[in-house]
Amino acid sequence: MDFITDNYKNYIKFLKELAAMPSVFSTTKDVEKAIMFCKRTFKENLNNYIVYSDKEKNLVAVPKDINPAEDIVYLSAHIDTVNADPKEWDKPFHPWKIYEDKDEIVGRGVSDCKAGVAYQLFLSFLAKKDLVSFKNLIFTVTFKEEGSGEKTVIEIAKEIGKKIPVSKKSTYLIVLENNVTVDTIPTLGVYTSERGNFVAKITDTIPNLQKYLMALPHWNPVCIKPQIKNGNLSWKTEKQSGGHVCSVDRDHNLLTKIILNAEANSIIKAGSESSFSVMPTEILIAKGGNLKKHSLIINNRFPDSAKDVLRQLHGIKHEETKRFSISEGFDIGKKFKKDKISKILEKCRNKSELKLEYTCNVGASDATAIYASINPKIKPSFFPIVMGPGSRSQRNRSPQRLTHGINETFHKESGKRTIIFITKVLRELKCLAENERFFTQEEVMREFGVIA
Repeated sequence: MDFITDNYKNYIKFLKELAAMPSVFSTTKDVEKAIMFCKRTFKENLNNYIVYSDKEKNLVAVPKDINPAEDIVYLSAHIDTVNADPKEWDKPFHPWKIYEDKDEIVGRGVSDCKAGVAYQLFLSFLAKKDLVSFKNLIFTVTFKEEGSGEKTVIEIAKEIGKKIPVSKKSTYLIVLENNVTVDTIPTLGVYTSERGNFVAKITDTIPNLQKYLMALPHWNPVCIKPQIKNGNLSWKTEKQSGGHVCSVDRDHNLLTKIILNAEANSIIKAGSESSFSVMPTEILIAKGGNLKKHSLIINNRFPDSAKDVLRQLHGIKHEETKRFSISEGFDIGKKFKKDKISKILEKCRNKSELKLEYTCNVGASDATAIYASINPKIKPSFFPIVMGPGSRSQRNRSPQRLTHGINETFHKESGKRTIIFITKVLRELKCLAENERFFTQEEVMREFGVIA
């Protein structure tokens, strides 16, 4: 895959351009600007593709000459990010000012999930340069994956098998998330299953919330808001490392401890209701005169079914912050092992360059929403697989590098090795071919040192 190495600087260029565009999920205009950049790039580079935005502003690029009699491959990544507080990041890092050195790039969204978006743009660039050609390869960039509310990828799921074709053989969905554990030999997590991502809101007094938390061991508190008007309260501030909620269990979540140990008339504020995947970094505690109701957002990332979750919450008045019907995880492990894709992944692996770890995603990606929302008739031959070039959180580094927290970091060498691997997989799936290259006389003369 020399053509990847030779052109990797262009991948880095795309990634830096994307990361320099703030696209926090709650700021729609910024997300629109970022996804329009992707749309222009696809239109410039993909000659034989229909490139369009769907009703939910997702970006889709489909080959004009797609052949449903052969395997079809989807690539998917989301353009939106969670928010960030620059004051929390360690110097010289800043969420909206890209830091780069020879080893890494730091900035909000650089790994989750703009590394995956940049890979799609990079492939289109390689096609424009006539280095590769595609067959039955579909590109998708989703508008909103983060935060509360509906995921826009559901619109794509509704169109799969209708406006967007599926194969009569096998259809593979590769979700390009941040799956790489940085090391001397990096490890790429290959997720063929995901845990559920159930989010509920309970409004009650502190004593009752304590009782509910004790009865719900699978649920992690991520946000709490008192139902009071702003008053002259004396707040005490407690702090913890942030990051993705799936990477911090409730026993190590300071918010759990504070709620369970709070006095009946305590007032507690932490987190944001719209960002239920982000651990709160600041927890404010005050004393009140009377019992005050609080709205508590809790998150379940266990491999529980929707029925399990409803049984756990039975008798507790709650709201579904995200619909439970699209929050259940998936597991295609058995059919994955029987399908050719498992052999292809092993064939493409170079053990001295990249390790593979077949495991469950403790988080939840667009793969869950798509698989839950597609026509059930499609599911037997539909394979959602989560594996992408972005770096996972590095909690053991100093300072820490956290995907949904401070100092989000993309490791260049690990990303390059992963991109080479995924490109090999696409080639083995016959949806990407490396074109023969004919060297010009000038290039030959440069190669042999005739000219500088």
